[in-house]
Amino acid sequence: MKKTIQTPAFQNLLNEFDSYVRVKNYKQGKGSMYQKAVSEFLIWLEDSGITNIKSVTGKESVNYFEYLIKRPKLRGKGTLAGKTIKFHLFALGLFVSNLLENRHIENAYYIPSYSEENGKARNALSVEEIRNIYQHCESDLQRALLSVAYGCGLRRSEITALNVRDVMLSKGMLIVRDGKGSKRREVPMSDIVVEYLGKYITEERYEKLISENKVQDAFFIHDSGKRMNGEYLNNTLKKMIEQTNDYKLIQKEITLHCLRHSIANHLMEKNAGIDFIRGFLGHSGINTTYIYAVRNKKRKPVTAF
Repeated sequence: MKKTIQTPAFQNLLNEFDSYVRVKNYKQGKGSMYQKAVSEFLIWLEDSGITNIKSVTGKESVNYFEYLIKRPKLRGKGTLAGKTIKFHLFALGLFVSNLLENRHIENAYYIPSYSEENGKARNALSVEEIRNIYQHCESDLQRALLSVAYGCGLRRSEITALNVRDVMLSKGMLIVRDGKGSKRREVPMSDIVVEYLGKYITEERYEKLISENKVQDAFFIHDSGKRMNGEYLNNTLKKMIEQTNDYKLIQKEITLHCLRHSIANHLMEKNAGIDFIRGFLGHSGINTTYIYAVRNKKRKPVTAF
């Protein structure tokens, strides 16, 4: 028997969303596709014991995304296709916009992203997993790399291009001079990130240059004093994760970009404002797969400590 919404408040929200979709003139295809997608989400919330839309957070959104990944097709065999999952996420994004517009919620909740390249959710780590990696770091370089990739949310290309002069320890600020789209941005650093980067600069990095009698602008350097490339840095991260001896963590196949995605999740969970997150990550616009909280314009960056 087909399930239906049982909570009157949820049914009212769905009715409002129906009007919203029709006014916005979104193409419906066969039947009310957007409404059906949102209805399924609301029924899932009820099954999860949630009957108040204000109780929904990014955690429920991620759990629902995992449900979509595993959900069997209603017709035929197998699980939902990638394009179907992406449509559900897009419909939820519209639903959140409508909730905000009608003031049913004060803060938007996070909608996960979906990668069509591998048919999987982009891997992200929990705060506990980040803390575990930090605890098993074996050098100043490893702690510095984790701090730049996670603590500052830099892209792999931005990490490889980073120079010492871009790390302004006294101001607690890191400068990305040539980010995506050739855009410059300033990234605030937490006290612990400043501590780890400062220690790497004054000790391990300094010793490498002294031993080779060289001068080098690059922030991350080999023992030879040359700049590290992205592949080497990713391999360093892989080694760091293996040092935890955490089988589940190792199986996640975490890359530098996954750390960037992780800090985005954690900022969202701490209700950082959308303008702050966009500036922190260097996004030129608001991606429909990233809906974050809309208040609190400035927050101190989140760390695993």
